[in-house]
Amino acid sequence: MSALPVLRRTAGDRWCGTAPLLRAALRVERVRLLVWAVAVVGLTAMSVRSEQEAFASTEARAARAELMRSPAATALAGPGYGLDDYTVGAMVANELSAWVALALAVMSVLLVVRQLRGAEESGLLELVRSAPVGRHAPVLVAVAVVTAADLGIGAALVLALIVVGLPVAGAVAFGAGCALVALTFGGVAAVAAQLVAHARSASMLALAAIGLGMVLRGAGDVAAPESGSLLSWLSPFGWAQATRAWVDERWWPLALPVLATVVCWLLAVALAGRRDVGTGLLPERAGRTSASVRLTGLAALTARRQAGAFAGWTVGAATLCALVGVLARQVVDFIDQEPALAALFPSGSDGPAAAADAALARYLLVGACLAASAGVMGVVAVRAEEKSGRAAQVLAGPTARTRWLLTQVGVVAGAATLVLALGGLAMGLTAAASLDDAGLVGRLLAAALAQAPVVWFLIGLGVLLLGAVPRRTGMLWAYLGYVALTAMLAGLLPEGTDRLSPLRYTAALPAEPMDWWPVLLLAAAAAALTTVGTVAFRRRDLTD
Repeated sequence: MSALPVLRRTAGDRWCGTAPLLRAALRVERVRLLVWAVAVVGLTAMSVRSEQEAFASTEARAARAELMRSPAATALAGPGYGLDDYTVGAMVANELSAWVALALAVMSVLLVVRQLRGAEESGLLELVRSAPVGRHAPVLVAVAVVTAADLGIGAALVLALIVVGLPVAGAVAFGAGCALVALTFGGVAAVAAQLVAHARSASMLALAAIGLGMVLRGAGDVAAPESGSLLSWLSPFGWAQATRAWVDERWWPLALPVLATVVCWLLAVALAGRRDVGTGLLPERAGRTSASVRLTGLAALTARRQAGAFAGWTVGAATLCALVGVLARQVVDFIDQEPALAALFPSGSDGPAAAADAALARYLLVGACLAASAGVMGVVAVRAEEKSGRAAQVLAGPTARTRWLLTQVGVVAGAATLVLALGGLAMGLTAAASLDDAGLVGRLLAAALAQAPVVWFLIGLGVLLLGAVPRRTGMLWAYLGYVALTAMLAGLLPEGTDRLSPLRYTAALPAEPMDWWPVLLLAAAAAALTTVGTVAFRRRDLTD
């Protein structure tokens, strides 16, 4: 009889302190979540408005439907549901749902890792746990915050889609599907945070899962465009698209992300109870007792520390670009059969080959966004070095602040440029093999490198935030999301929506002629931002 109250009290102690921690977490995340919500919901609503105006006639929608039947469009957007009677709603579901879900999934991963492993790695969680806070309270707080964020943005999406005139049932299926996909990957991030000891590693594991989900969905949909194959059903993105929003809504696929989310969070709670604070369940490889000559110095240390993250971004960019190159021949053949479809590509391309160049240029921008993501993560990693206290230890020695910062930024910029170049090279090799045109290797490599100043500009902006307002360095992800979404949805958004994106001002090679002035101005702006950020970093206190 006396043991029962003890067991109850012990179980309750595991969740002790959840309410105050939840209030603190919501307060800390409120600005970031508001920015994500406005960006995702606003850009989606503007895209729908633009599609309603651009494809008002039945003939225009039929031409768009023919384009969506191509393997390239299927791989990069999704299965073509409702193409026989293509409505604006079906167009939104087919062409936007994967990208909106992708943006929310990235937001969820960053949020969960920041709440769990980020707070633990910085030492904040250990300080909080010294108070009467239960062992499982941080995980429950992360569950509550990411659930509120995803469902809140999903509800806002539903409301926005209804306001712009789309049917209610399809809007609910679209918003719920995107929100639940994001929740699923939030659960994956929670599991990853228990497996590894560093926030950067946990983020890369979860982001790799997102990339795998996109690849499985694309490969599965190409194999079975009208229904999706087994590979499609292995991806959360395929579950959301299987609701067939605005065609003939099916609600049962939404049970799959709900089940997967619950399993992931229960697994995260179980794993959290099996490890100590500050450690991961996967053993870390022991380092050598002394470093080799190649690993001495700040630059070598930075490259070593971020090698895994940049390797992941490189594989992702090269895989995506190679897939687009492989499908280049199918794009040409498809447009050759339907010449009118060439007008749907940018730059007013004339003929199948020119339209293929325009399609390659469009998707090369996605590779540029992946390279920029690698750069942004590198800058955020510099901030993590400062917050962890390791920067103070290094700067207590004979290392100047300017050298400490610029050396790491230089490594990050060089690695991000390499990610971009390898993506362009992969696309060039596969497109050259597909189209039997060896000249495409050099052209697409040059086209990729022409976007390097965009990557440098984003890195420079990150350095400025790091130096002037370090607590807002994470907001760089929101701006990158805006740049990526406006690039991927180009042609669907109202004119001027991408005015604040550097990608708006660079030439879309190889479809357009090279314009050197934007490239030079962006490079100069990147240098200026880096300089101002470095000066600000020298003048402020560490860990501000």
